[in-house]
This record gives sequence, C-alpha cells and structure tokens, in this order.
Amino acid sequence: MSRRLVASAAAPSFGLRRSFVPRPFVLVLLLLAVLCWGPGGSRGAEPPADGTPAPSPAPPPTPGATESAAPAPDAAEPERPEPTRPPVRSRKGFAVRITNPENNDFRFGRAEVEAEVTAADPALVEKVEFYVDDRLVFIDKEAPWKCMFDFGSEPRSWVIRSVAYHREGVTVSDTVILRRVYLNYSMRVDRVLLYATARQKGRYLANLKPEDLVLEEDGARQKMIDFYIETRPVTLAMILDSSGSMQPSLPKVHDAASGFVGALGPEDRALVIDFDEKVYLLQDLTADKDSLRTAIVSTNALGGTALFDSLYASYRKLKGIDGRKAIILLTDGDDTASRFSFKRVLDGAKLSDIIIYSIGLGTSVLDVELRRILKSLAEESGGRAFFPDKVDELREVYADIANELKSQYYITYEPTNGDYNGRWRKIKLGPAPGRDFEVRTRSGYYGVRRPLP
Repeated sequence: MSRRLVASAAAPSFGLRRSFVPRPFVLVLLLLAVLCWGPGGSRGAEPPADGTPAPSPAPPPTPGATESAAPAPDAAEPERPEPTRPPVRSRKGFAVRITNPENNDFRFGRAEVEAEVTAADPALVEKVEFYVDDRLVFIDKEAPWKCMFDFGSEPRSWVIRSVAYHREGVTVSDTVILRRVYLNYSMRVDRVLLYATARQKGRYLANLKPEDLVLEEDGARQKMIDFYIETRPVTLAMILDSSGSMQPSLPKVHDAASGFVGALGPEDRALVIDFDEKVYLLQDLTADKDSLRTAIVSTNALGGTALFDSLYASYRKLKGIDGRKAIILLTDGDDTASRFSFKRVLDGAKLSDIIIYSIGLGTSVLDVELRRILKSLAEESGGRAFFPDKVDELREVYADIANELKSQYYITYEPTNGDYNGRWRKIKLGPAPGRDFEVRTRSGYYGVRRPLP
C-alpha cells in the first residue's frame, strides 16, 4: 500500500432542482400573501400620505443592553484621538530597506548593518537611525547608510530596525529579526579541529606529515598540534531522493547504497532518510547493516523534491553527536517542495562540522543551479560533489566515498588570533611549497570560544 493519500474521485455536483406546483395551490398562496402583507398587516408599515418612503424599522435592542438618549442634532460629537500610524517601509516614494543582514539571518561579533534608502531627491534624506532591540545605536546623516554593531559571541536572536527621516516630515522604517543559532564545531576551548583529505591523481594519500601541509587562518600561518589518520568510527546520514523522477533508477540506487553499507566498519553508525515532497526517517542511527539495507530498499519513487528539508532534518539528527560526522546526499533534480531555503541549509553547513558528500545523478552542464548548490554544500563542509552521468556509476561513487572516510586526517591547531569576537574565520589548507596534491577541509568557522563539556 502506498504511503501517500490518493485523492478520491471527484464528488458529483449538485444543482437546484425545479419543483412543479399545481396551479390552484399557487392561487391559495397568493391570497394568503395578500392577507398577510396588505393594509393592517403586521409585517410592514404603510407609506405616509405624502408619498415619502417609510423609515426603516429600528433594530431590536440587544439583550442586556441599556438604551441611551440620542444626541441632539446640533450637538458636537466628542473628538476621538487620531490612531497612531503603524511603521511603514515606503510612503510617497520615500522608502527604506535593511539590506544587511537579511531577515532570519544570524550574526556573531562585530558586523555591519546596512540600509538602502530610496527618495526622489536623495539630498532631502535627513538621517537614518539604527536600533538594535529597540536601543538606538547609531545615527547616520549621509549615505551610504550603515553602522557597525557588536553582536557578541553568545547565541541569541536580535531585532534590528532602521528609521529614515525625510526633510519634509515623512518617516519610514524597516525591521529584520535575526535568529539564534548554536555552533556545532569541534573545539576544545581554544583549539580548532579539522578533518582533511589529501588526493594525488585520484589516489588518497595516507602517509603525509605536518610539514607536508600549510595551514592558514585569515592568511596567518598556524601550527598544527594533532595530526594523524582518523580511525575512530564515523556517524553517517544517508539521504536518498525518492521523488517521481527517480523511478527508473531506484533498483540500481538501492544496490549501490546497500553496497556502501557493506563497506562500513563494525562500529560505524548510520541513519537513512528518504525524501520526495516530504522527509521520512526510514531508519534511525544503528550499526546494524541489515536494518540499514532494509530501509534503503524500501524507498519508492513518487512526488516532488524536498531536498533542503532533508538536509535540515539531517543536521538536527546529527547535532550533539561527538566525533566525525558525514552526510551522503543523492538527488537527481532541483528542490521543488522545501520549506527551508538553500541559504538556510548552507548556513547549517557552515555552523556545524558535518562533512557533506553530494551526488547529482544524471545532471548535465545545463543544470547550473543544482550543480552550484551541491558544490557549495560540499566545499563549505570539506566534502566532495559527484556528478555521475549514469546510474551504473553509483557503485563507484559510493566506493570512493567509503575509501575517503578511511583516509581522513584528524588535525587540531590553536589559533594565533585570540580575539574570539564571533566573526567568520577563513581556513586554508594546502600542500607545502614543492608538493603537488589536492587537500580539502572545511572553509572556516565562527570565532566563538566554547567551554569544555
């Protein structure tokens, strides 16, 4: 039986049926109507003799209400206070819009707040005020309209408001709300943890030394403290696209994904998520390979594509789990049904230490947007994007990912920048001068000191 509810057949339409009334009965009805509605009848009032229309009857009093005398015709109506006009973003061609940060974004540390003001004559813009949580933090009297604010290093939400003043007395405002996010980096007080992969001509390098690599943070050279091949178990989320377009490929997808499960170590754990226009957790975290295979082969293709929602669900399932974590995402098309946006899931990749391997099955160079999305997710997290042309290539792709997970380096370093102000720090890891190989790790992190658990 399908999981989806199938709409039933259309209900029959119901029209108005014309009734047949015997003619003598109609005459009786007319006679009764004349008796009821004629002069002296109780249903209406006789029009005045001068031909002016009769006034409408007064409505019955509301139960429990008391009657009050009507004011004299020349009595002045009490003056009512004018209602306060709600704040508006645009009025009479004068408008303001907060362009940075965007609504539902997040911020740590010192960051810019920017507004865009539209006016027929920009010289008539008097000033722009910036408020954070209803506290005035800056007044700007010339374009560009912006200010700096320290959002701190603690996760919390913020309300930002900008108010623009026109010299002719018009005022407009705009508001954005920043959301609270929790960072999921693996940091020990003042140490940053990275998982890195090195490849040369398609072969994974598992014998490198720290001196073979150069590690930089915001352009400053960093000294590595821990450096070795990671052999501890990995926790995985396997995400499978089961939208309608996947129907012809599903049997071979099942075979390739099941083969990947067979390559997992005895202590590795995984969960299986299936998505079409909705997201389904088919199997929660387990090391039982038979249970994982059963979940994988149970997927059926039908419906739309909630790609971003499936990633967001995976983040939530892996949040709070220690050790190395990875997501393996398989899809064949653009997102069509998610509630969450690409920006939201890309932020999630930057906020966590989850490695993302994305597989775009059957995509071509014309699928520019999908390829950009899958590459961005992989690059931000230190993973890799694959674009197999045919479903027959999936076994090789999954085998490649399994080999990479067994060839990753565990690296820690203590940043030379001791100012944990919450700002984004860019990480660059590459081969030392004279060495020629490819290295991948996550793109950076937010500089927030986290205490030991």
